[in-house]
Amino acid sequence: MKKTLLGAILALSLPVAAQAGELTARAGDGFFGASYEGSLLLMTTSADWLTNDGIGNIGSLGLGVQAPLGIAKLKAGGKLVYMDLKHQDNHYAAALGGGVDIPVGAFTLYGQGYFAPSGLASDGVDHYKEMRAGVRWDMTKMVSLDAGYQYSHMEGKNGNRSVSIADGLYVGAQLNF
Repeated sequence: MKKTLLGAILALSLPVAAQAGELTARAGDGFFGASYEGSLLLMTTSADWLTNDGIGNIGSLGLGVQAPLGIAKLKAGGKLVYMDLKHQDNHYAAALGGGVDIPVGAFTLYGQGYFAPSGLASDGVDHYKEMRAGVRWDMTKMVSLDAGYQYSHMEGKNGNRSVSIADGLYVGAQLNF
């Protein structure tokens, strides 16, 4: 057990130690999000936080793989999602999904999506889904500006109400290191 935990911590810390990553903040109508993604060779790690004052917070930790396909970078993996929602029990899910980044000159088109069916979620969750898509302007190698659309939704069951933490356009900034 200790070796497994130590291996997981080491795997998640490798991209951080390699200093290859990006830190992003984005704000939309009623929601705010922050993300970290690190990569080393073909492995990626991620941490996301999304908040909506009237609804609650969602946090996640992810692990995945990435591979180049022509000029595009494809990503696939999973994330553990924790939902701290107002006026109901806290929920969790194990979501699977992926994304793509396509550079076009000084811009990058990107999209990602994750889904967790009821079998990979806590009792009060019928399913969880999230997606984010947009365009990033790479001003310099270190700084980028973002604009896009984000959707994050938990469909409730067993008396738990369904909620959307984010459903709209956003603007943001990214620091690459």
